[in-house]
Order: sequence, then structure tokens, then C-alpha cells
Amino acid sequence: MKFFFLLTLLFTVHTSALAEAEAELIILDNGLRVILEEMHFSPTVTVLIQYQVGAINETAEISGISHFTEHMMFNGTPDMPGSGFWQLVQKNGGRANGGTGTDQTTYFLYFPASKLEEGLRIEADRMQNCLMDSTAIAQEIGVVMDEWRLYQDSPDGTLYCKANEHFYGDHSLSRTILGTSETIASFNKEMVTDYYKTWYTPSNAILTVVGDFERDETLALIEEYFGVIPCDEAPEDNVPVITEWDFPERVDFDFPAESDRFLLYFRGCESTSPDIPALMLLSSYFSSGRIGWIEQDLINTGILTSGYASRPSGTGCKPFTFSGNVQNGVSADSAIELMTAEAYRLTEEPIGDDHLSLLQNYLIGREVMNSNTPLDKAYRQTYNLSGYDRLNAYEEMLDEMATLTPEEIQEVAARYFTPERLMVTVLHATEGGETARHTSSEGTTSTDVPEITDWSGLNLNPDEFELPDHSVSEGAERFQLTNGLTLLVKEDHSFPIVEMIVTLPMSDRQTEQEKAGISSLTSELMLRGTEELDYSEFHERLAAFGSGTWLSPGVKYTMGNVYGHSDYVETYFTSLSDLLIRPALREEDFQSVKDKAMGRLMLQNERPFYVFYMAMDEILLEEGNSRNADSTSLADLTHSDVAEWWETCVRPDGTVLAVVGDITPEQALALTEQYFGTWQNPNSHLPEIVEYQFSIAPGDTIITTMPGKIQIAEAVSCMAPSFESGDYIPFVTMSRILGGGIGSRLGQSIRETQGLAYVVGSMCDGTSNSFSTGSRFLAYLSTGADMARRALDAAVLECELITEEEVLEEELLLEQSRGLGRHALSYDNYDSVARYLSTTEFQNLSLTRDVDNLETVLSLNISDIQRVAEKYFTGEWFISVAGGVDQNMEPLE
Repeated sequence: MKFFFLLTLLFTVHTSALAEAEAELIILDNGLRVILEEMHFSPTVTVLIQYQVGAINETAEISGISHFTEHMMFNGTPDMPGSGFWQLVQKNGGRANGGTGTDQTTYFLYFPASKLEEGLRIEADRMQNCLMDSTAIAQEIGVVMDEWRLYQDSPDGTLYCKANEHFYGDHSLSRTILGTSETIASFNKEMVTDYYKTWYTPSNAILTVVGDFERDETLALIEEYFGVIPCDEAPEDNVPVITEWDFPERVDFDFPAESDRFLLYFRGCESTSPDIPALMLLSSYFSSGRIGWIEQDLINTGILTSGYASRPSGTGCKPFTFSGNVQNGVSADSAIELMTAEAYRLTEEPIGDDHLSLLQNYLIGREVMNSNTPLDKAYRQTYNLSGYDRLNAYEEMLDEMATLTPEEIQEVAARYFTPERLMVTVLHATEGGETARHTSSEGTTSTDVPEITDWSGLNLNPDEFELPDHSVSEGAERFQLTNGLTLLVKEDHSFPIVEMIVTLPMSDRQTEQEKAGISSLTSELMLRGTEELDYSEFHERLAAFGSGTWLSPGVKYTMGNVYGHSDYVETYFTSLSDLLIRPALREEDFQSVKDKAMGRLMLQNERPFYVFYMAMDEILLEEGNSRNADSTSLADLTHSDVAEWWETCVRPDGTVLAVVGDITPEQALALTEQYFGTWQNPNSHLPEIVEYQFSIAPGDTIITTMPGKIQIAEAVSCMAPSFESGDYIPFVTMSRILGGGIGSRLGQSIRETQGLAYVVGSMCDGTSNSFSTGSRFLAYLSTGADMARRALDAAVLECELITEEEVLEEELLLEQSRGLGRHALSYDNYDSVARYLSTTEFQNLSLTRDVDNLETVLSLNISDIQRVAEKYFTGEWFISVAGGVDQNMEPLE
């Protein structure tokens, strides 16, 4: 068969393609399991720790305590009091987060490799010394309650809650990871401390270190910091086994939403079942991106807006799941009938040999691409050990999967896809998703916020700050084709991967507001194939190598990508040139493309964050300047509009192609000339970009009422400096001090101290969204509708305070230190390097701007920050609020 030889090639490389040293499992005397794996492409390291506890271990009375304990792990130890954890993360330029699942709780630190010891010390400290302070618990209840409200407002979240409640009955899997509002409010120091002491022990944990380190030195540090933690017996397994199933055939309920949606649960199996490799293939058959049955037969035909299938995973008997969001005008029952009919068909008819081979190749090839950073690899190996009790378990399952026959997969499908194993849950959309916007000039009032920041123990010494010794662009070679296409190539052989990023001069800001959305429709229509290859054939050509392609329009340009194993790089050039130069742009595909865009816009309008962001441009920018697509602009676009837009904008002159990875500049240039050298420019001129034109009004407020919501999202906005201005880097630095993460002023005040918001921060447009006329600044948050006014006042106050009082020296030093450390993390794989090269060149910026900007940041002083704050934060705020409030910002009934 046509793909069998390829499968053999990929099969020989997938397990070791990215590993520079075999992963190693070591068990310390206290029971801590340690995984070590070296990766030396970038000077970064991940320290990940997973505790074998989650919602499945909880009783109804303490539902949500695993997730709440995860939050409290960031709230201090004697050596890291208060915000000390986040200050250390920021000082080292790192990233950190945690996540709670049904059967595990996972934390990671992603640091520059030179800070590995700091990361190990932090996690060892948190394993045994978290304070669980009563005041911090009271504050965190507000934060978690806000996260709970976000989930309650979500149609998708509510659908999953309802399905699990009925599918699992009285079992702990029926309850949500977040808990209930009643259980969250009941948590206290004694409860949380007892839970922490019970489950957060070395014998119940896995520590994984992946990245640029030396094995013996790292193991010695692990012994030093973790080996001395007392040995406790692992907690007893308290998870009840489900011996009998008693779920209904169907559950229907109403909920405020823009469209109907459904879940299909086929009773599945444990993740250790020998059927998992076959179920992996069945999941891939339905839901492997653009080659999946759901995409091709339900989404592209206008039945679903989105959908997927997923196999069982995790502790306990989990279902094989199908999900679908239904297009307007289509009944959920008709979509469900089509999906179940296809599942039942696979129990009677085997998947064809060629199709099976394609799916096997796709899954194996994707593994090469999905584990090419220390963080990705750390997660993979940790879940291998916790879920399957051995390293490289997923790779072994791929090995098994590669040997399966169509008949073996049919046999597994027949065991699981049966009517008696199926439960259907349907959310029927009710009124409440529709939005109506009104403006108001009402002002805000001030509110007092206590001082909260302790800077002791950070030891910030600017004399020790060192710039990176080279730009990420070092070694990149630039070539110019005669037709105007620019090629940038950076050769590196750490991984057998090639990433190709193309940046095209196509964006909605080159057209009028009435045609907003045209670049998205054009991009999607281009992805529907060529005259020679239909949609399936075009994408299967890449999927056979575990590869794929996408196009994504932005504010200034459209970015595209093709990627994959370097042995098949000529196929990637073939596919990219077909996509750009020879798309079919079939008229018969156009309505499907438009329906897909309209459906996704409809789903986005369910989200307060999306709604307030779109509304913000209506008042911050002059009327007609926003270029945000809406249902009217999409509906009015025609096939001829899109075909003309492609011919006008998709051209070699101004296009930049960056190729990074396992390829030489000579190879890349030869292939570029072969496949793009004859590409011709159109006769028409490229439309000029319409830059931002900011409102001259002295501030304004827009409130979008969303019936049925109990949560709101809101933002304080103003004009910010252009990226071309000398004020830009000082302003961005000031914005990060104000709202760059949980350790920032907004994070500490509104989230950690007042407990008003789960999501809070500030941002300024990056260079890809900024123009010579200026940028947009936002300070944003989400909170409960009854706290909308108080939270908004607190955000305004923090913006005012940074203009009235000089930032502290420690705040500036901390942000400078963060920028230095973050440089390595920002370019830790070929994709991020290729994006940087392509977009930087496209905007005619210096390829060394990554290091140049850091040098400017290090030169800043406190007066620079104060100057830009006073200059741009004039008090003339543009405020956008969306969610469950009326025009007076009072909660809806």
C-alpha cells in the first residue's frame, strides 16, 4: 500500500528522534520517583512535580479541595512568604503554573538552565513547608469562586458537568474538579492543611527534570533538596471501583448559549486496557484535524461548527467521547444520528488499509513534533509513569498501534460502540447568548487597597545582569528571489525537524470595515485544496508524514506554517507552494467556509472576554476604524470578493519565508527557487494598511449586557505609544510592572489580596499589532457580576497609582531580570525561532531586536517609567464591560 513504506521509516525514528540521552527513572530512599532526560537545543530546563491526587480522591463534603490546595501551593512558605514564589519566578525569567485533574495535580517551573538549582529548591520547599495561612485561604476562596463562576457561565463546561453527573452517578467522577460554591466557601486552614499533609509526600509524587543539564550534578542536587524530606507511606487508594453502571440513555437541558451542542459518552475502559492502541486509532479516525471524519463530513458540510472525539484516559473507567457544536438551522438530533451511525458503521466495516496506514503514520509522525521542548517532554514522561507505570509508555503504545490490522480495530469498535454503552447529553440553547451594546459616560470612584508587597530576600543586583551572548537570529542567512520573496534560513540539527513559517501581506486592515473577515475566509478557502488535489488529498499528503499546515490572519499580516520530519522536506515545499500559488478557491466550497466562520463567531460571542475586547475597539478607535469581523460583514462577502483578495494580496513581493531546522541554507534556497521562483506578482497594487486612528473623546464606557451570565469581563484602556517611539519599551516595561502576571501590582492587589478575580493583568500591543499612530493598552479582569464596580474601581486605582508614585527600584530590577531570563524560554523550539525570523523581517525590524530591546530595558531607570505613565495614563479611560450586568453595572436578575 502507498503509505506502508513510510510507516516503516517513521517507526524507526519516533521513539528516539528528540532524545539526546535516554530518560532515566530513579527512586529515592523516601519513595520519590525521579525522571531525568537531557535535551540540549536551548539553555532551558523544566522542573515538573506531580502528586497522585485529584478530584477522584475527594468526598462530596470536600469536593474541590484538590484544586483549592493547588492554588494554596502558590501562597507562601516561611522562606517564600506572600508573593515570594512569584517574585522568584519573575526574577529568574521563568514560567510557572499548576493544574488539577481527576486523578493527579501537576506543577511546573520552566527556567533558564542556569537556574535549575533554584527550581529544585522551590519545589522541595513547597512539598513540605506551605503555610496554608488562614488569611490567604480566605482571600483565595474569592479567587477560586471567580474561577467557578467562569465555569458556570460556560455552556461547554456546563454540558460536561451535566454529562458526568448522570454518567457516573454517586461516584466521585461525577463531581467537578472545582467543587461547588458551598464547598469552596467552607474550606479552612485545618481542612486544607490536613489534605496537604496527607497527599503531598515524596512517596506520592513524581519529580521530572528535562532540559539542558548534566545528569550527575542534577541528581546530586535532587538528593540534597528532596532526599532529606522524611519518608512517609503513600496514602491508601481511596477511589471506589465502579462495579455497576446505571446511566440514562439521554439527558436534555436548556442553557443560555448561541447554539445547541452535545456529548456522546460510550462506556470505555481503564487507560491501561490493551484496547487503548486501537481506541487511539479510532479517535484519530474521527478527530485528527483536517483529515478527520468529523472535520470533513460534519464541519465542512455545515452540520457542526466544531467537534472532536477522544479516547479514554486517566484513572477509572472513562468514556470514549464525541462532542459537537451544532450549526444554526441544524438540529442536534440530526448531527447525533450521523455521528453515531458512523461509529456503528465501523463495527461492521473495517477501516480501509490505506486509510489505516495514513492514520498510523500521522500518529507516529505527530509524536516527533509534539515532544520537542523540555516542558512538552516532561509532561509526556510524567504521564507515562503515573498513568502506565513505565517510561516511554506512549511510544510503546504507538509501536502496538502500528501493528494493528483493520479487522482488529473493527473488533474493538464492536465492543465499545454499542447502543447499550451510549449516553447522549444535549444542551439546548436558550435566549441569553445574544448581546446588546450601549454606551455610557458614567465615571468611576476610588477604592483603598492595602500595601502587600515584601521585597526581602530577592538579592537583585544589576551588576550581575548579563545580556544573552547572541541573538536568536545568529546564523540565519537571508536570500532574496527576483520576484521579491525573502528567504531566511537557520540551520540546526538538534532535531530531525524542519519548520517553515511564511508571512504574507494580507490583513483585514487593508480593506474597508464592510469587508472585515475577508482574510479569514480567503485563508480557509485556500486550505480547501488545489485543482489537482481535493481537500482530503491535499491534507492527507502532509498527514502521511505526521505533518500539517495552517494559515492565520492577524492585524498586519497572515502567517502560515508547514512542518514535519526533515526527511520529507520537499513535500513541505510542494504543499506550501500549492497552498499559496495554486489554490482551487472552488465556489462550491465557499458557502461551507462562510458557514464555518459564522458558526465560530457565534461561539466566540458567548464569551465575555471576546465580547468586551471587540467592543473596546468601538470606543477606543474612531468610528469605522476597528476592522473586527461581525455577522453582517461576513454575510455580505462573496466568492468573487475572496478570489480577488487572494489574487491581490497573496504575492511573492513582500512575502517572507523562514525555514529553521535540519536543513542547510543551500538546500532551502534550491527548494525555494524550484517551487517559488516562478511565482509572479499581480499587476494590481497591494492595498495600503489602514493604521489605528484613536478616538479624540475624553474617555468613554461601553457596557454589553449578556443575559444568563453571572460573570463579567472588563477592561480599562487608552492609547499607548507606537512601537517606533522611544516611549514604547519603557511603556511596555511599565505595563508589565502593573499587570504582567500574578506577582504584578494588579495580580497582587486584585487577585491575591482582594480575591476579586481569577484572571487579571495588563497588556500593550506587540509590534505585530502596533502602528506608527500608536498602540492599545488594556488593564483587564474577570469577576462576579456583583463585584463588577468594585473590581473596576480597583483596576483604575492601580493605573492611577503608577502615575502618582514612583515605581520601586525592586519592581524595575525584577522586570529587568525577568526579561533576561525569559529570552531563552521564548525561543526553545524551531517553531518559535521561525516565527521570530519571519515576522521580524516582514516588519522591516532588526533581526537582533530580541537582544537590542533587552539592552534598552536594562538601561531604563525609575524616572523613565514614571515619565511614560504620566504621559499616557491621563485619566481619560475607555472602559468596556461585558457579561451579566445591566447598564448601571448592577447584576442582572
